[in-house]
Amino acid sequence: MPEPTRLVWDLPAAPRETGLKLSQASITTAAIRIADAHGEHAVTMRRVAKELGAATPMSLYRYVGGKDGIVDLMLDTVFGEIGLPQQPGPDWRDSMHTLATKSRVALRRHPWFTALCHQRPLFGPHALAHNEWSLTALDGLGLPIGTTMAVAGMVFGYAVSYAQNEAEEDRMRARIGVQSDNELHDLAAPYIQRITADGRYPHLSQWIAEGAATAPADLFTLGLDCLLDGIQTRIIDGS
Repeated sequence: MPEPTRLVWDLPAAPRETGLKLSQASITTAAIRIADAHGEHAVTMRRVAKELGAATPMSLYRYVGGKDGIVDLMLDTVFGEIGLPQQPGPDWRDSMHTLATKSRVALRRHPWFTALCHQRPLFGPHALAHNEWSLTALDGLGLPIGTTMAVAGMVFGYAVSYAQNEAEEDRMRARIGVQSDNELHDLAAPYIQRITADGRYPHLSQWIAEGAATAPADLFTLGLDCLLDGIQTRIIDGS
């Protein structure tokens, strides 16, 4: 087991007397720019230092402590981009809709988030504010705090899971050289015609023949409504 390292939140954002025009903010911006363009695996101390014009990757360590510190800052920046209202509204369900929908939009802008968010403790200030907002939105339900946190986790977890699925589908299309569902359908058309003609998959064949494409945002909302219905019935009404 590796030795615990000092969290980036314990380090000064801009150490004094370094002689460099660096900061946690500039390092984070560069790292996110790299990850957005080339994926999370492209973010290395060396690559970020080069992006910033620093002479050596070692010059970044005073600011972030190491690669894990950069990842922590990247993740927390995305939490800050979610853009929740200053305070949740009076209806818990509307607030959870807002949280999940805005979270999905932010995570879709940064597909690497879902690949990294389970690798680090989410202790940054924006993540803490996100959690506090969720708990405040659910506060009036009279649930134990542990249950309240579980409900908040279910809702945000749904947004993360959905965004991760969308990101992986985007990567799959890129790997096989298509950009849309229509292009994928055209690519697979000969195979689809064969499997719908042999009679072994009647329900799938019916869906292929009759099913209308549903926008991802609409599917997301449907799943979210089902989740909130279950929370209402199982946890709130059943408590």
